[in-house]
Amino acid sequence: MIGRVKRKITSKISNMLRSAVRSEIENALPIIPQLIEFQNSRKECRQSYYKKDPLADLDYYQKLKDRLLSLNIRVEEATIEISDFEDWLKKFPAIKKVYQGMGNAVIEKCLEHYLTYKTLKISKDDIYIDIAAAGSPWAEILNVQGGVKSYRLDLSYPDGIKGINIGADAGNTKLPDNFASVLSLQCAYECLMGDADVLFIKEASRILNEKGRFAIIPLYLKHTYINVTSPYCDQQKIIIDPEAKKVWRDDEHKVPFSRHYSPESFAERIYSRIPEGMEGKILYFKKLGEVMRHYPGQRIYCFFIFLCEKKPRNEDSNS
Repeated sequence: MIGRVKRKITSKISNMLRSAVRSEIENALPIIPQLIEFQNSRKECRQSYYKKDPLADLDYYQKLKDRLLSLNIRVEEATIEISDFEDWLKKFPAIKKVYQGMGNAVIEKCLEHYLTYKTLKISKDDIYIDIAAAGSPWAEILNVQGGVKSYRLDLSYPDGIKGINIGADAGNTKLPDNFASVLSLQCAYECLMGDADVLFIKEASRILNEKGRFAIIPLYLKHTYINVTSPYCDQQKIIIDPEAKKVWRDDEHKVPFSRHYSPESFAERIYSRIPEGMEGKILYFKKLGEVMRHYPGQRIYCFFIFLCEKKPRNEDSNS
Protein backbone atom coordinates (compact mmCIF):
# COMPACT_ATOMS: atom_id res chain seq x y z
CA MET A 1 0.00 0.00 0.00
CA ILE A 2 2.72 2.45 1.04
CA GLY A 3 4.78 1.51 -2.03
CA ARG A 4 1.80 2.17 -4.33
CA VAL A 5 1.25 5.62 -2.77
CA LYS A 6 4.93 6.44 -3.18
CA ARG A 7 4.83 5.43 -6.85
CA LYS A 8 1.76 7.62 -7.43
CA ILE A 9 3.39 10.58 -5.73
CA THR A 10 6.63 10.04 -7.68
CA SER A 11 4.70 9.77 -10.94
CA LYS A 12 2.75 12.95 -10.17
CA ILE A 13 5.91 14.90 -9.35
CA SER A 14 7.60 13.61 -12.53
CA ASN A 15 4.64 14.70 -14.64
CA MET A 16 4.66 18.13 -13.00
CA LEU A 17 8.38 18.53 -13.64
CA ARG A 18 8.04 17.44 -17.28
CA SER A 19 5.18 19.90 -17.74
CA ALA A 20 7.18 22.71 -16.16
CA VAL A 21 10.24 21.98 -18.32
CA ARG A 22 8.08 21.76 -21.46
CA SER A 23 6.50 25.12 -20.60
CA GLU A 24 9.90 26.72 -20.06
CA ILE A 25 11.15 25.42 -23.40
CA GLU A 26 8.02 26.60 -25.22
CA ASN A 27 8.36 30.06 -23.66
CA ALA A 28 12.05 30.23 -24.53
CA LEU A 29 11.75 29.18 -28.17
CA PRO A 30 10.43 32.54 -29.53
CA ILE A 31 13.28 34.54 -27.97
CA ILE A 32 16.18 32.27 -28.99
CA PRO A 33 16.89 34.27 -32.20
CA GLN A 34 17.05 37.54 -30.27
CA LEU A 35 19.30 35.98 -27.62
CA ILE A 36 21.66 34.97 -30.44
CA GLU A 37 21.46 38.50 -31.84
CA PHE A 38 22.31 39.88 -28.41
CA GLN A 39 25.27 37.51 -27.98
CA ASN A 40 26.63 38.58 -31.38
CA SER A 41 26.00 42.31 -30.85
CA ARG A 42 28.79 44.92 -30.88
CA LYS A 43 29.68 46.82 -27.71
CA GLU A 44 28.00 49.94 -29.15
CA CYS A 45 24.73 48.01 -29.08
CA ARG A 46 24.89 47.25 -25.36
CA GLN A 47 23.78 49.49 -22.51
CA SER A 48 27.03 49.14 -20.59
CA TYR A 49 28.78 51.04 -23.39
CA TYR A 50 26.65 54.13 -22.60
CA LYS A 51 26.90 54.01 -18.82
CA LYS A 52 29.01 56.69 -17.19
CA ASP A 53 30.57 57.01 -13.77
CA PRO A 54 29.03 60.35 -12.75
CA LEU A 55 31.84 61.27 -10.35
CA ALA A 56 34.50 60.46 -12.95
CA ASP A 57 32.79 62.31 -15.79
CA LEU A 58 30.71 65.22 -14.48
CA ASP A 59 31.62 67.13 -17.62
CA TYR A 60 29.45 64.67 -19.58
CA TYR A 61 26.32 66.16 -18.02
CA GLN A 62 27.51 69.75 -18.38
CA LYS A 63 27.87 69.13 -22.13
CA LEU A 64 24.32 67.79 -22.24
CA LYS A 65 23.14 70.98 -20.53
CA ASP A 66 25.01 73.10 -23.08
CA ARG A 67 23.35 71.24 -25.94
CA LEU A 68 19.94 71.77 -24.37
CA LEU A 69 20.60 75.49 -24.14
CA SER A 70 21.76 75.60 -27.77
CA LEU A 71 18.32 74.24 -28.72
CA ASN A 72 16.60 77.11 -26.89
CA ILE A 73 15.38 74.83 -24.12
CA ARG A 74 15.01 76.63 -20.82
CA VAL A 75 17.49 75.16 -18.33
CA GLU A 76 17.99 76.29 -14.75
CA GLU A 77 20.69 75.11 -12.37
CA ALA A 78 19.40 73.80 -9.05
CA THR A 79 20.98 72.56 -5.85
CA ILE A 80 20.18 69.86 -3.32
CA GLU A 81 20.63 70.75 0.34
CA ILE A 82 21.69 67.51 1.99
CA SER A 83 20.58 68.68 5.44
CA ASP A 84 17.11 69.55 4.11
CA PHE A 85 16.90 66.18 2.35
CA GLU A 86 17.74 64.34 5.58
CA ASP A 87 15.24 66.43 7.57
CA TRP A 88 12.60 65.53 4.98
CA LEU A 89 13.42 61.82 5.35
CA LYS A 90 12.72 62.16 9.07
CA LYS A 91 9.33 63.62 8.21
CA PHE A 92 8.60 60.78 5.77
CA PRO A 93 10.41 57.77 7.33
CA ALA A 94 8.20 55.32 5.42
CA ILE A 95 9.94 56.29 2.16
CA LYS A 96 13.36 55.09 3.27
CA LYS A 97 11.82 51.98 4.82
CA VAL A 98 10.16 51.09 1.49
CA TYR A 99 13.43 51.28 -0.44
CA GLN A 100 15.75 49.94 2.28
CA GLY A 101 16.20 46.65 0.41
CA MET A 102 17.39 48.27 -2.82
CA GLY A 103 21.07 48.25 -1.98
CA ASN A 104 23.00 50.99 -3.75
CA ALA A 105 19.80 52.62 -5.10
CA VAL A 106 18.24 53.53 -1.71
CA ILE A 107 19.31 57.18 -1.69
CA GLU A 108 18.47 57.76 -5.36
CA LYS A 109 14.92 56.47 -4.88
CA CYS A 110 14.40 58.55 -1.74
CA LEU A 111 15.91 61.56 -3.49
CA GLU A 112 13.48 61.26 -6.41
CA HIS A 113 10.50 61.51 -4.06
CA TYR A 114 12.09 64.36 -2.11
CA LEU A 115 12.64 66.30 -5.33
CA THR A 116 9.07 65.57 -6.43
CA TYR A 117 7.76 66.97 -3.17
CA LYS A 118 10.02 70.02 -3.12
CA THR A 119 10.19 71.10 -6.76
CA LEU A 120 6.44 70.72 -7.27
CA LYS A 121 5.75 72.39 -3.90
CA ILE A 122 3.17 69.79 -2.99
CA SER A 123 0.83 70.98 -0.23
CA LYS A 124 -2.43 70.04 1.48
CA ASP A 125 -4.24 72.23 -1.04
CA ASP A 126 -3.26 69.90 -3.90
CA ILE A 127 -4.77 66.85 -5.54
CA TYR A 128 -1.83 64.70 -6.58
CA ILE A 129 -1.47 61.69 -8.91
CA ASP A 130 1.55 59.40 -9.02
CA ILE A 131 1.60 58.39 -12.71
CA ALA A 132 2.77 54.88 -13.71
CA ALA A 133 3.02 54.11 -10.02
CA ALA A 134 2.96 50.28 -10.24
CA GLY A 135 3.26 49.10 -6.61
CA SER A 136 4.62 52.34 -5.15
CA PRO A 137 3.19 53.37 -1.76
CA TRP A 138 4.10 57.04 -2.36
CA ALA A 139 0.49 58.22 -2.83
CA GLU A 140 -0.59 56.37 0.29
CA ILE A 141 2.27 57.91 2.28
CA LEU A 142 1.31 61.39 1.08
CA ASN A 143 -2.30 60.76 2.11
CA VAL A 144 -1.43 59.50 5.58
CA GLN A 145 1.69 61.45 6.53
CA GLY A 146 1.48 64.50 4.30
CA GLY A 147 -2.25 65.20 4.47
CA VAL A 148 -2.33 65.51 0.66
CA LYS A 149 -5.24 64.03 -1.29
CA SER A 150 -3.31 61.62 -3.50
CA TYR A 151 -3.91 58.92 -6.09
CA ARG A 152 -1.74 56.48 -7.99
CA LEU A 153 -2.38 55.59 -11.62
CA ASP A 154 -1.21 52.52 -13.49
CA LEU A 155 -2.31 50.26 -16.33
CA SER A 156 -2.03 47.27 -14.02
CA TYR A 157 -4.89 48.45 -11.78
CA PRO A 158 -8.56 47.63 -12.49
CA ASP A 159 -10.18 50.24 -14.75
CA GLY A 160 -11.49 53.39 -13.15
CA ILE A 161 -11.00 54.94 -9.72
CA LYS A 162 -10.97 52.41 -6.89
CA GLY A 163 -9.97 54.13 -3.66
CA ILE A 164 -6.60 55.77 -4.34
CA ASN A 165 -5.95 53.52 -7.35
CA ILE A 166 -6.73 54.70 -10.87
CA GLY A 167 -6.59 52.01 -13.53
CA ALA A 168 -5.80 53.83 -16.78
CA ASP A 169 -3.34 54.58 -19.55
CA ALA A 170 -1.16 57.61 -18.74
CA GLY A 171 -1.88 59.01 -22.21
CA ASN A 172 -5.64 58.43 -22.01
CA THR A 173 -6.68 58.52 -18.38
CA LYS A 174 -10.42 59.14 -18.99
CA LEU A 175 -10.30 61.41 -15.93
CA PRO A 176 -12.39 64.62 -15.96
CA ASP A 177 -10.82 67.88 -17.13
CA ASN A 178 -9.03 69.79 -14.36
CA PHE A 179 -9.11 66.72 -12.09
CA ALA A 180 -5.72 67.25 -10.40
CA SER A 181 -3.21 69.96 -9.58
CA VAL A 182 -0.01 67.90 -9.49
CA LEU A 183 1.30 64.90 -11.45
CA SER A 184 4.67 63.21 -11.32
CA LEU A 185 6.55 60.21 -12.65
CA GLN A 186 9.45 58.86 -10.61
CA CYS A 187 11.73 56.67 -12.72
CA ALA A 188 8.77 55.76 -14.95
CA TYR A 189 8.50 58.14 -17.91
CA GLU A 190 11.35 56.40 -19.75
CA CYS A 191 9.27 53.20 -19.79
CA LEU A 192 6.37 54.76 -21.75
CA MET A 193 6.76 52.94 -25.05
CA GLY A 194 5.65 54.02 -28.51
CA ASP A 195 3.99 57.43 -28.55
CA ALA A 196 2.90 57.19 -24.90
CA ASP A 197 5.52 59.76 -23.85
CA VAL A 198 4.06 62.31 -26.29
CA LEU A 199 0.45 61.48 -25.43
CA PHE A 200 1.11 61.91 -21.71
CA ILE A 201 2.23 65.53 -22.19
CA LYS A 202 -1.04 66.34 -23.96
CA GLU A 203 -3.17 64.42 -21.46
CA ALA A 204 -1.43 66.08 -18.50
CA SER A 205 -2.45 69.50 -19.82
CA ARG A 206 -6.08 68.38 -19.99
CA ILE A 207 -6.44 66.86 -16.54
CA LEU A 208 -4.47 69.55 -14.69
CA ASN A 209 -6.35 72.51 -13.27
CA GLU A 210 -5.34 76.15 -13.73
CA LYS A 211 -2.60 75.86 -11.10
CA GLY A 212 -1.45 72.50 -12.42
CA ARG A 213 2.11 71.28 -12.84
CA PHE A 214 3.93 68.03 -13.43
CA ALA A 215 7.46 66.66 -13.14
CA ILE A 216 9.43 63.87 -14.79
CA ILE A 217 12.08 62.68 -12.33
CA PRO A 218 14.70 61.94 -13.51
CA LEU A 219 14.73 62.97 -17.16
CA TYR A 220 17.05 60.44 -18.80
CA LEU A 221 19.40 62.12 -21.28
CA LYS A 222 22.31 60.71 -23.27
CA HIS A 223 24.49 62.14 -26.02
CA THR A 224 22.95 59.49 -28.30
CA TYR A 225 19.21 58.85 -28.63
CA ILE A 226 18.75 55.22 -27.53
CA ASN A 227 15.97 52.77 -26.72
CA VAL A 228 17.11 50.05 -24.32
CA THR A 229 15.50 46.61 -24.21
CA SER A 230 16.23 43.30 -22.52
CA PRO A 231 17.08 40.34 -24.78
CA TYR A 232 14.95 38.23 -22.41
CA CYS A 233 11.76 40.12 -23.36
CA ASP A 234 9.85 39.17 -26.50
CA GLN A 235 10.96 41.73 -29.08
CA GLN A 236 7.77 41.30 -31.09
CA LYS A 237 6.06 43.22 -28.29
CA ILE A 238 8.64 46.01 -28.16
CA ILE A 239 8.25 49.25 -30.12
CA ILE A 240 11.54 50.94 -30.97
CA ASP A 241 11.39 54.62 -31.93
CA PRO A 242 12.36 54.91 -35.63
CA GLU A 243 14.93 57.64 -34.91
CA ALA A 244 16.51 55.88 -31.93
CA LYS A 245 19.35 53.38 -31.75
CA LYS A 246 18.28 50.01 -30.37
CA VAL A 247 20.50 48.99 -27.47
CA TRP A 248 20.48 45.70 -25.57
CA ARG A 249 20.30 45.73 -21.81
CA ASP A 250 23.23 43.64 -20.55
CA ASP A 251 22.68 43.70 -16.80
CA GLU A 252 20.55 41.56 -14.49
CA HIS A 253 17.37 43.63 -14.93
CA LYS A 254 14.89 42.22 -17.47
CA VAL A 255 13.20 45.54 -18.24
CA PRO A 256 11.32 45.43 -21.56
CA PHE A 257 11.91 49.05 -22.60
CA SER A 258 13.44 52.36 -21.57
CA ARG A 259 13.97 55.53 -23.57
CA HIS A 260 16.98 57.85 -23.21
CA TYR A 261 16.65 61.06 -25.19
CA SER A 262 19.44 63.01 -26.78
CA PRO A 263 18.97 66.77 -26.28
CA GLU A 264 17.90 67.04 -29.92
CA SER A 265 15.35 64.22 -29.75
CA PHE A 266 13.90 65.62 -26.52
CA ALA A 267 13.58 69.06 -28.12
CA GLU A 268 11.80 67.66 -31.17
CA ARG A 269 9.72 64.93 -29.59
CA ILE A 270 8.66 66.55 -26.31
CA TYR A 271 9.69 70.18 -25.76
CA SER A 272 8.32 71.39 -29.10
CA ARG A 273 5.00 69.72 -28.29
CA ILE A 274 4.32 71.31 -24.92
CA PRO A 275 0.62 72.19 -25.17
CA GLU A 276 -0.51 75.78 -25.50
CA GLY A 277 -1.11 77.26 -22.09
CA MET A 278 1.80 75.40 -20.47
CA GLU A 279 5.48 76.20 -20.15
CA GLY A 280 8.36 73.86 -19.44
CA LYS A 281 11.93 73.91 -18.19
CA ILE A 282 14.67 71.52 -17.20
CA LEU A 283 16.37 71.63 -13.83
CA TYR A 284 20.05 70.67 -13.89
CA PHE A 285 21.72 69.56 -10.65
CA LYS A 286 25.26 70.61 -11.47
CA LYS A 287 26.62 69.81 -7.99
CA LEU A 288 25.11 66.35 -7.70
CA GLY A 289 28.65 65.07 -7.17
CA GLU A 290 28.55 66.55 -3.66
CA VAL A 291 25.54 64.38 -2.86
CA MET A 292 27.33 61.32 -4.28
CA ARG A 293 30.37 61.96 -2.12
CA HIS A 294 28.15 62.35 0.95
CA TYR A 295 26.61 58.92 0.29
CA PRO A 296 29.53 56.73 -0.87
CA GLY A 297 28.56 53.48 -2.52
CA GLN A 298 25.16 54.80 -3.60
CA ARG A 299 24.18 55.20 -7.29
CA ILE A 300 22.83 58.73 -7.63
CA TYR A 301 21.95 59.88 -11.13
CA CYS A 302 19.14 62.44 -11.00
CA PHE A 303 21.00 65.14 -12.95
CA PHE A 304 17.95 66.40 -14.84
CA ILE A 305 14.27 67.00 -14.07
CA PHE A 306 11.65 68.15 -16.55
CA LEU A 307 9.06 70.50 -15.04
CA CYS A 308 5.96 71.77 -16.80
CA GLU A 309 3.23 74.07 -15.45
CA LYS A 310 0.15 75.96 -16.52
CA LYS A 311 0.85 79.56 -17.46
CA PRO A 312 -0.79 82.18 -15.24
CA ARG A 313 -3.98 83.51 -16.77
CA ASN A 314 -3.85 86.98 -18.26
CA GLU A 315 -6.43 88.87 -16.21
CA ASP A 316 -6.66 91.60 -18.83
CA SER A 317 -7.84 89.12 -21.46
CA ASN A 318 -10.72 88.05 -19.20
CA SER A 319 -11.96 91.52 -18.40
